[in-house]
Amino acid sequence: MHWQGENILLDPGEGIQRQCVKGGLSVPAIRTICISHFHGDHCLGLPGIIQRISLAKVTEPVTIIYPGEGEDFLKRLLTCSDFHQTLTLKLLPIPCEGIVFNTGKLRIEAVRLKHRIQTFGFRIVQPGGYRFDKEKLAVAGIKGKSVGILQEKGELQTERGVISRESVSKPVPDRVFAYVADTAPGNHVNHLMDHADLLLCETTFMESERNLAEAYDHLTTGTAAKAALENKVGFLIATHFSERYRDNRVIEKELREIFPRCYTAEDLTRFSLVLKTKTLHVETIRKKNGQAT
Repeated sequence: MHWQGENILLDPGEGIQRQCVKGGLSVPAIRTICISHFHGDHCLGLPGIIQRISLAKVTEPVTIIYPGEGEDFLKRLLTCSDFHQTLTLKLLPIPCEGIVFNTGKLRIEAVRLKHRIQTFGFRIVQPGGYRFDKEKLAVAGIKGKSVGILQEKGELQTERGVISRESVSKPVPDRVFAYVADTAPGNHVNHLMDHADLLLCETTFMESERNLAEAYDHLTTGTAAKAALENKVGFLIATHFSERYRDNRVIEKELREIFPRCYTAEDLTRFSLVLKTKTLHVETIRKKNGQAT
């Protein structure tokens, strides 16, 4: 995903390099990699990604965020073949839930999920704040350089008294992308999903295979859609489907019976969220599927 100048790769499974090339995405542009857990379909593409970035002679560090209990797996993935390592890696094992990465513009929170090994979901947040209201500024008689001073200091002495920044501003909510990886259902997903503008969520099984979902710690279409609805999610992108399903449209249909603003992730599909208009653009290679509102 690309957001606020950050190129973040979530769970690099096998074949990720080839998909990036086919999708026109730059592997050397990746600066942050988040691994939810160390099952192969979520991490086996990591060695190739790291080697490709290193081959490009990238000088900026690349951050890898991963479950602390998987330290040995990470070391083996990073040393599984002979190559000339020139890349600076910043390894951030997740010791517990909470904020694990913060650039100021974006922060990444990790939340423990319920799976067969240590697994975390990720909540990526663009912090909100306040935006100046032109009408309120005009009423307060604040203009020109005074606006900049108010922005910097937080308050301004005027003929009408002290004006605070908040009193002439509108609140701006946090903008949130949530990633729910492999997990059994439960209240633990609520914080991840809470008012997320965009949610990428595993829906391994349809409702008819609920017994398999319970046996292997996964979500069904029903549990994922209901959780998205209850937590007031903007848009849901479903992913991580069992190979038994040959047509994703049946999955999408079942999801939309509960949560209409839903799409199934297909290979080489790009989802672009426009926060200002609260619309989701869906685009595939050589074909544009239109716009969802």
